[in-house]
Amino acid sequence: MRLSAALVLLVGFACSPKPEQTWELTAQGIYTGAISADAEFALVGSLNHGASLWRITDYERLFDWNHKAGVPVELVAAAFSADGRRAVTTDPRTLVMWNTQTGESLQYWGTPGAVLDAALVPGSSDVFLGMEDHSAILFDAADGSLKRTLLHEGQVTTVGVSEDGKTAATGSDDNRSIVWSLATGDKRSEIDHGNPVRKVALSADSSLLLTAVSNDRVAIWRTDNGALQHVLHRRNPGITSARFSADGNLLLLGTVNRQVELWKVASGERLKRWTVKAENPWHPTGSAILDVAFTNRDSEYRALAGDGRLADLRG
Repeated sequence: MRLSAALVLLVGFACSPKPEQTWELTAQGIYTGAISADAEFALVGSLNHGASLWRITDYERLFDWNHKAGVPVELVAAAFSADGRRAVTTDPRTLVMWNTQTGESLQYWGTPGAVLDAALVPGSSDVFLGMEDHSAILFDAADGSLKRTLLHEGQVTTVGVSEDGKTAATGSDDNRSIVWSLATGDKRSEIDHGNPVRKVALSADSSLLLTAVSNDRVAIWRTDNGALQHVLHRRNPGITSARFSADGNLLLLGTVNRQVELWKVASGERLKRWTVKAENPWHPTGSAILDVAFTNRDSEYRALAGDGRLADLRG
């Protein structure tokens, strides 16, 4: 497994354009990380030093965040609000909401089970959580109330929320992806993929769903009726991150072997592929691209790798 990843990495160096520049946010690698929607901030959960917030414009470490004083948190999920003013961090059993402007913790809660993934719901204090206990829950971080429970028959390993906060998507080990109305809890569409779903992402207007399925295809679907739009990969190359552009025209994908891909949504055409350089390409950890983001500048993108390096991509 490790040898195969290394061979793919070497091929990537030969055929893919290199990023313009990479920056080291932590030398020890990270459990998880997130980039804000405007690509101005990065949140990382370091292997040895807990969570920290970085301003990407000048690569300044702004705040160190932990769930318990003096104990580095081992994050399982991290996410920003749509406006970048709040962030959430979760370890398997606790959740903290943070103010990214002041660095203060806004709320601290114990979660009703082990958290696997998290997304902030725009325009609210709600957090949408994928859980180990086969559920996805809508949790109000302002008062700690459980607003909605959505059920699968396997662990809910990946979640996403639309930009208007009305629609959510879940992917599970039960082989299904489901698009939900957050207001009612009703299913808008459901797809049985035949294998566990490893990644989901919704377009800003919630009309499209990206799914990456274990040992199967990576595809874009319509959310109103579950119709297949495009197959991007007939066999999943190990997609670990995904994000649609705000206008829904482009899609960024990150993979387990340090590659980032740019796709044209309307045609299903791959426009670009980069490989984010590793400081030590033979090191077996930290190869996954944990998050990708569009910047406010045309043809400029960012990617966060598991070894703690942030890459500026041009193309």
